[in-house]
Amino acid sequence: MSCAYFWVFALSICFGALSGQAEERNEQLIRNMVAEAVSRFNNGDASVIRELWDEDADYVGVEGTLITGRAAIEELIGRMLKASSGKVNQNATIERVRFLAPDIALVDGTWTITGAVDSAGKKLAPIKGRGLELVKKKNGRWRFVATREMVIWKSN
Repeated sequence: MSCAYFWVFALSICFGALSGQAEERNEQLIRNMVAEAVSRFNNGDASVIRELWDEDADYVGVEGTLITGRAAIEELIGRMLKASSGKVNQNATIERVRFLAPDIALVDGTWTITGAVDSAGKKLAPIKGRGLELVKKKNGRWRFVATREMVIWKSN
């Protein structure tokens, strides 16, 4: 009887190690996905939305408007990139990837935008914010399914 407990214990350790390795691989894939999105945005490429966002994804930017559907998000991002004329640069830092299930994760981090100008063309100070992404693995590929952005306001 004690031999059976040993094998159950040994198998549970093996499965736990394999599960941990899979989670580490998935976390790296998610981190790479975020880096690719930021890089392509910085190069003015809104087509990244088609490749990395789910068809039914939604997006809430800093102004608070809910945009639903990949096509609508791509249109919005395309307008934003066109308006910035390649002057705006975004940097993002992932603070945490937390798996809610093997195929669902929250990505929490910060971002900074530099090079933005106001309507008169005057350069603005860097804009800092936080972001939360919900990502889901679908058909073997990770996709963004929900994005929430917020500006960090500091009071004097």
